[in-house]
This record gives sequence, C-alpha cells and structure tokens, in this order.
Amino acid sequence: MDIAEECALVVTDDADPSPFCAVLTSTGRTRVLTVDGELDMSVVPDLATAAFAAAAEAEGGLVVDLTDAAFLSSSAITTLVKTSEHLPQGAVMALVATRPVVLRPIELSGIDRFMQAFPDLASAIAHVSGQDSDAT
Repeated sequence: MDIAEECALVVTDDADPSPFCAVLTSTGRTRVLTVDGELDMSVVPDLATAAFAAAAEAEGGLVVDLTDAAFLSSSAITTLVKTSEHLPQGAVMALVATRPVVLRPIELSGIDRFMQAFPDLASAIAHVSGQDSDAT
C-alpha cells in the first residue's frame, strides 16, 4: 500500500518546536498525503514540496489527511489551494479534518466550497475515487 514515505522535521526558534511529518501512501489509484504537526509558515515550504509532488502523480485523485494536524495557518491553506493546481486533469482533491482548530480555518477560508472536507479517510477516498459520499 505504501508507495513512498517522507517525514520532515522542521525546527523553529521556538522553545518547543513542533515536528512536521508528511507521509504519502496509495489506496488503489488514490494518493493519500497524511500530514501532522503544526502547519504554520515555518513548514509551508516542506508542505508544498510534499503536496505538489503528491498531486502531480495523483491520476486517481488526492486526499490530504489533516486528522493529526494541530494547527492550520492561512499560508498552509494557500498551499492546499496551490496543490490542487498540480493535479492531473480530471483528478479530484479532498481533505480529511476532524479537529475544530483545523476545520474552522477550512470553513472560514471557503476552501471547502471546491475541495470537500470529510470527517474520515474512507469517505474522502470514496469521494475522490468517484464513489459518492456526504461531506461535512
């Protein structure tokens, strides 16, 4: 199931640095990028590198799983929007988000109007692979 794994530890000047990890796997033809940590400005370059590469290869669609993300900045949201621009023609992208600290910025930014957010990975994969499912 795993096609690649990549974790990046981003150390900031903060007294309590937060690790960032992105792991790319595959479920059928759908790519799943699982991201955890605090998605703030300091990790956006690493997030972009991982997400753009995942999107470019996502012929069967891309799911970005933010279940374990502890924070989602506006810079990270912009990166998610730009990620969708790297998808092959006809591919769909969806998000998985359960924490209010991540869901709220998704809803406030309006990104969920064109990139649906789901409460679980199975629903997001079903949506991206063409099997209808209800979004949150």
